[in-house]
Amino acid sequence: MKRIVRSSLLVLAVAAFLGSAFQVLAQQSAVTPEQMEMMKKMMMNRPAAMARADESIQAQKKQAASQGRYGCCLKQACDHCALKMGECPCGMNLRNKMAVCNECKGGWHAGDGAVPGVNANDVTTLPRMAM
Repeated sequence: MKRIVRSSLLVLAVAAFLGSAFQVLAQQSAVTPEQMEMMKKMMMNRPAAMARADESIQAQKKQAASQGRYGCCLKQACDHCALKMGECPCGMNLRNKMAVCNECKGGWHAGDGAVPGVNANDVTTLPRMAM
């Protein structure tokens, strides 16, 4: 039972992580081809419900962006804001020297930042909130 729970948690964590970080990891020299292959395999084998959820999130992000409501500060827009707020203020926040979501903060440290002139070490995060 513990093994099933751990495996399920791992699949969920990887599915959430892969949403926006997959391409960032491919750019990092520390990621081995074996790690990339493992992540691709896990992504292809994730539960159908997780794949549908990811498709829905990506569609929501695209729609919100077309309406000017998803202005992420990352090259590969975060999923966190779509999940928690339905839109993303992080690009505007960062341009105004305000905090961004935790996923964006991590994206900046992974080299995925998209706002010119910003140093990853200067990016601060919004507090975690129960939503």
